[in-house]
Amino acid sequence: MPSIWNETKLKSFDKLNGDMQCDALVIGGGMAGLLTAYRLNEQNLKTVVIDSSAICFGQTKNTTAKITSQHSAIYESITKHYSPEFAKMYAEENERAISDFEEIINKKKIECEFEKCCSYLYSKNNYRLLKDEMLSAKNAGIDCYLTKEVPLPFKTAGALVFKNQAQFNPLKFINSIVGDLTVFENTPALKIIGNRVLTPYGMIRAKHIVIATHYPFVNFPGENFLKMSQERSYVVAFENSSFPSDSTFIGLENDTLSFRRYQKYVLLGGGNHRTGELRGNPYKMLERKAYELFNNPQIKYRWSAQDCITLDGMPYIGRMKSGGDNIYIATGFNKWGITSSMVSANIISDLICNVRNCNAEVFSPERFNLSASVKNIIENTKETVKGFSAYLLPSFASIKSIKKGEVKEFVTDGNFAGAYRDHDGKIYIVSLTCPHLKCKLKWNSAEKSWDCPCHGSRYDYKGNLIDNPSQHNSILIAII
Repeated sequence: MPSIWNETKLKSFDKLNGDMQCDALVIGGGMAGLLTAYRLNEQNLKTVVIDSSAICFGQTKNTTAKITSQHSAIYESITKHYSPEFAKMYAEENERAISDFEEIINKKKIECEFEKCCSYLYSKNNYRLLKDEMLSAKNAGIDCYLTKEVPLPFKTAGALVFKNQAQFNPLKFINSIVGDLTVFENTPALKIIGNRVLTPYGMIRAKHIVIATHYPFVNFPGENFLKMSQERSYVVAFENSSFPSDSTFIGLENDTLSFRRYQKYVLLGGGNHRTGELRGNPYKMLERKAYELFNNPQIKYRWSAQDCITLDGMPYIGRMKSGGDNIYIATGFNKWGITSSMVSANIISDLICNVRNCNAEVFSPERFNLSASVKNIIENTKETVKGFSAYLLPSFASIKSIKKGEVKEFVTDGNFAGAYRDHDGKIYIVSLTCPHLKCKLKWNSAEKSWDCPCHGSRYDYKGNLIDNPSQHNSILIAII
């Protein structure tokens, strides 16, 4: 089922047809890439955007569309592992992002249901951590306060409330800014060689190259597969007229639920898990929660998103120095993609235009802090080892025993394969070796996809690529 934002029909563009030159090439037509191109266009740089499919086809259409500087307990973490100054710089750039969205919307008179609101970070039982986060956030310059009055239909220990945050319809916003941009859809970037990007339909030569593909499509240089994992989250939307429209909510705990209002709907999110590590059915869990918490909710939409998670909880935005001074990346948004997209656009456009940005170092792709990263390093290493060692633990099964809607794993010609029987009775057999870095794929029963637990690539049951960093489909071995 498509997301609620898919009710907005986006403008479409042709694919590239022949070689060309430009000042800046942005690879990736989501919110981050299009905002970066918009900023560069403002500086009169000839800018081109290419996307392997359609604009906003990936994560932008699957967001909950909160524009906020409240990113869970991030300010306490940055203060602890880096410094209060770093936390202040992070806050300034994210608060600037909120203001910049509002400025563009007002300037262009964009009708996108933009609303200022408060953002609640609530906790079921950890008021002390909320207090610590408030002190760090206030010290970073955030206008916030603690409260034990949380307008949610269940008991909490309290919440930290950020003032002057926002929410909107992201695709209506995109439709209003994309008309002034040069965009080529269905034009995948195959390779970067110096200042040239090769595509199937021509070569683009650019002074500056921005990789804004959610997860960078190049493994080297950058080695982002060593610095990031991916997580999935799920949303259901249902009609409810009583839920407050002037606030958004997200929980502090790992099994958190998030809430926001859009028109007559409540968007209920949760069920987070590392990609490739699904347990249970998140949609059914969210629907059950909706019925527990609200009066007769009628589920109208349900969808999922995928997010890149960095080692220390902050995005990687800036010059990819190991790849050359002309290559920039924007990735690792840690579930805060809308605000981080504007942060990316501002920082990268400042770097390209030689505008001094004192906050850019906080987001540098080159940074590393062991104390802030060690927990995620251990977890990523463990999951990668499991992803490879899974080949030592095959599950053998007869294809004939597969029922409609079920999968089986087995070995064929010495290679591990997965078979799925669709509701028409056809069996699709695909290779379970991820084309990205050869981890073993795992079945996602909630979305009928084969997911990589190592780096987050995803494929449908026919082997077609859904999510990067892989650039290739899985091998379709046979259809029976």
